[in-house]
Amino acid sequence: MTLIYFESKQRYGSPRITFELQNLGYEICRITVTKYMKQLGLRSKLSKKFKVTTNSNHSYLVVENILNREFVVKIPSKVWVLDITYIQTKEGFV
Repeated sequence: MTLIYFESKQRYGSPRITFELQNLGYEICRITVTKYMKQLGLRSKLSKKFKVTTNSNHSYLVVENILNREFVVKIPSKVWVLDITYIQTKEGFV
């Protein structure tokens, strides 16, 4: 049971571990697997779903990439680099 748990990167809970054990020929029910997992301190880690945070289909001005990722300059204050953060409100993006 612990081998299946760690091979799944600690993501399998009692239903999936029960299914795997039954496929290996063990006669075991989910309630028993749940009980053993609690005794062993095994809890499945939930995978967070990917959340899209960018919107490429917008009507805002897109600034030209003049630096082309060459950030090394010889004269101080010749080039300034910054990041633009968009915050969504009820009225739209700020």
